[in-house]
Amino acid sequence: GGRVLITIGDTDIDFSPSFNIFLSTRDPSVDFPPDLCSRVTFVNFTVTRSSLQSQCANRVLKSERPDVDQKRSDLLKLQGEFAVRLRHLEKSLLAALNEAKGSILEDEKVIGTLETLKSEAAEIQQKVEETDVVMAEVESVTNIYRPLSVQCSGIFFAMETLNQIHYLYQYSLQFFLDMFESVVKSNPNLNNVTGTTERLRIITRDLFTVAFNRIGRGMFEEDRLILANVLCQIFLKSSGNLNLDAEFNYILRATSGLQKDLKPIKGFTKQQVQAIHTLANTLEPFKDFANFVQNNPEEVLQNVNQISVEPLSCWEGADTQDPVTSALYKMIYVYTLRPDKVFGACRKFVGAVFGESFIEEEQMDLHEITKNEVKPNTPILLSCVTGYDASGRVEDMATNQKQALSNIALGSAEGFALAEKAINAASKNGKWVMLKNVHLAPGWLVQLEKKLHALKAHPNFRLFLTLEITPKIPVNLLRAGRILTFEPPDGIKANLLRTFNSISANRVNKSPNERARMYFLLAWFHAIIQERLRYTPLGWSKKYEFNESDLKCACDTIDRWIDDTAKGRDNLPPNKIPWDALCTLMSQSIYGGRIDNNFDQLLMNDFVKRIFQPATFESDFLLVDKVDESGNKLVIPDGLRREDFLRWMHKLPDTQTPAWLGLPNNADQVILQTKANTFVQKLLKMQAVTDDEDLAYQDFDFSVESQKNKSVIGAASRPQWMKNLAASVSEWLAIIPKEELAALKRTVENIKDPLYRFFERECTIGRNLLRTVLTDLNDVALVCDLKKKQTNYIRGLLSDLQKGIVPKSWVRYNIPGGVTINPWIIDFSERIRQLHKIVEAAQKGQTALKELTVWLGGLFSQEAYFTATRQSVAQCKGYSLEELRLQVSVHNAPVDLDSSSFGMSGLKLMGAMHGDGKLKITEDIMTDLVYTKISWVREQDIQISGKQITLPVYLNNTRTTLVETLNFSTDQDKFYERGVAILCTSLS
Repeated sequence: GGRVLITIGDTDIDFSPSFNIFLSTRDPSVDFPPDLCSRVTFVNFTVTRSSLQSQCANRVLKSERPDVDQKRSDLLKLQGEFAVRLRHLEKSLLAALNEAKGSILEDEKVIGTLETLKSEAAEIQQKVEETDVVMAEVESVTNIYRPLSVQCSGIFFAMETLNQIHYLYQYSLQFFLDMFESVVKSNPNLNNVTGTTERLRIITRDLFTVAFNRIGRGMFEEDRLILANVLCQIFLKSSGNLNLDAEFNYILRATSGLQKDLKPIKGFTKQQVQAIHTLANTLEPFKDFANFVQNNPEEVLQNVNQISVEPLSCWEGADTQDPVTSALYKMIYVYTLRPDKVFGACRKFVGAVFGESFIEEEQMDLHEITKNEVKPNTPILLSCVTGYDASGRVEDMATNQKQALSNIALGSAEGFALAEKAINAASKNGKWVMLKNVHLAPGWLVQLEKKLHALKAHPNFRLFLTLEITPKIPVNLLRAGRILTFEPPDGIKANLLRTFNSISANRVNKSPNERARMYFLLAWFHAIIQERLRYTPLGWSKKYEFNESDLKCACDTIDRWIDDTAKGRDNLPPNKIPWDALCTLMSQSIYGGRIDNNFDQLLMNDFVKRIFQPATFESDFLLVDKVDESGNKLVIPDGLRREDFLRWMHKLPDTQTPAWLGLPNNADQVILQTKANTFVQKLLKMQAVTDDEDLAYQDFDFSVESQKNKSVIGAASRPQWMKNLAASVSEWLAIIPKEELAALKRTVENIKDPLYRFFERECTIGRNLLRTVLTDLNDVALVCDLKKKQTNYIRGLLSDLQKGIVPKSWVRYNIPGGVTINPWIIDFSERIRQLHKIVEAAQKGQTALKELTVWLGGLFSQEAYFTATRQSVAQCKGYSLEELRLQVSVHNAPVDLDSSSFGMSGLKLMGAMHGDGKLKITEDIMTDLVYTKISWVREQDIQISGKQITLPVYLNNTRTTLVETLNFSTDQDKFYERGVAILCTSLS
């Protein structure tokens, strides 16, 4: 009796009412479920903007003006003492009143206490007023450094949100404070500089430079420009001299495609025309931009088609703008007309803000980082892309510095024990330890981080961790360490040299003499298929992990077949080499084993057969048909020794056109445009939805008097992000059709039709999704107008929409990964309009529904449409499904349809065109198939004349979803090599 028991697992244990448990974590990414949150008390020690501003202001004041900082500390201490003294006087008065007997006015003790309190309070009040005057003087000095503290806060919280664009980008507060201390206390640029204004300018400039360099070392090259752009926004916003919010907001959130029935402009695509009018309607200085382009189309086209675009001054005030605003407007000009060239304009904008040298890639000095920037218990994480190893840099550095280095490869239980032993020993005697492939042991890394956190190591001790980039690495380890990211250089030349240098000279030059050429062919093949990965999804439909393991396996295969065939001879005739066996192993197993797309497999087969053949031993064998614009050709090197091939490789140009890879030369434009869209998507993801983000950039008057008179920000004051979102929601609601989608009426006859049943499902999906989207947007609008309280669901919507992310509750059909909300809204609106047309056609009867021209990309299930049409024809004609085959014809306008045919519009053909009934390769990036007629015909009734090519029909340009395959007549080759495909929709 009297015992209180609780059950933990299968055991009942006694529970004391006085029991308390305290749980702590250093992992900021941990997510607690709601049921746990309701049962515990949370104490959040994470830093806030205001607290970080105070910390940075105190640190810089202590370094730059120690006299003012000391005076400030003394005054704060004195004011505290005054408060304590007044408290004691109040307590003594209360005690006297408590002890008083009879009338208080007749109690001499109480009267005496009151007189003492009055005199001392007057004295204290006088001293407080004196300290207020001095404190106001101190605050005036402190306010000089207040913009710097706001910038510090902005930089740190930008670092915190970088993980929104990649899981690898994790940074701690200590990492930022170390940067700040190095700029303020150990900055050689401050030597012999005495002026306060000049010292502050140098500190500010160097803070942004050091932040970009140190953070950028751990980022991919394509993301460094995003960091630079964010730093520019922080600097400009905190300086208070320029207000460019509208311009940045246009780049991030401008909704092209709102205007209908726009007049075409000669030489410009439909998307460009829409973007031109959007810019003219969004930014006041560009209000005449559309008229300017319409009146000068050739001049504008010639301007934006230059390799390095120097924009035309076609906006108001272009001649009188400051350099920063001018650079931003030029960036907007380029982004509107040629998004693929926005990166050069963005670099110029960063250069205008921070200087031309700011964005230049800093040569990573691993020795300087190891010696002066990291502490003994801070691990250095060398993160590499798959197939690249940076451990050689550490080994070379250790050799040059004559530093003992222990190398341990992880992946087994023995490796863990050796690593523990090596760290324990090296942390005491100051040696270095390098653990390789730590991504293979993510569970053990959790224990390693805890060990390093509590480690008291020798000052010379350093720990290096090499890893492939993977989300399994613990967040705490990433935040505790110093991340350095290594990417192999781009280009066939660099790839060839890297491959040949990884194979020993003895192995390459081993007899027979033909072995060296076989290795060269393998290196060329390996370089081609790897470099095409940079052009995914044009080069390959997805990023396959072709790596050094494949290369090693291929080398072993070549050695085995060459040795078995040569049987010790010094020469082997090329026609005796087992080409068929080698081609089959390469295309189906060694490299082809990674491929899961039939069209990628066809491409792999083409490359293997072209490169591994007897003709490659002839001196005039062509490797590249067109090296440059002059039409020069690249033939295979004439040699049989490793040294011959290396000399040839070193003579290759450092940069190559996509034609070297078999791709059209405009492939760069396609990929750069995709990267530009990704660039904006990532910037949007970094937009934090926090009230204090806007408050952080308000006026810097922090004087005592202003703080006393400053009104408290009321509920009616909305942060800027909420105003922007309210404006965006209003635009979206104007685009989306409001009319309710009617349900298709079933009859005994139409329910038997597969095509009717398909469209009925489409309308049901569209109707339900339309209700959800409209309800959510209206709720968000009410919240932004402060007319409705937020719920957890609405809070999630606000966060997603502000960052440009399509909410998960809206994603009920296949869309490209990373697509932002603006193009999704436009695409969804067009889908709903098509469904209204379907409803209207269904009301007219089954014949009208069948003859309706369908926008294939606007359906929710494209594969089901082909299935429904096939079933409909089979049912109508009385054929079996198995004997029906798909035929296609392309027309410039709608044509008459028979009972076996259906019409489609909106298909896009990438890298080719259709004319005169045949498919032809073209240099155009994309052409429209105005009207596509598909017919289901019995196999025995099909008459094929001439050469046929089967092309994939992908849902969108990510090429992740294969919808169908279509056969076209052609008299050309290399369609697969050039990445020719059909897209249902251009949504990206």
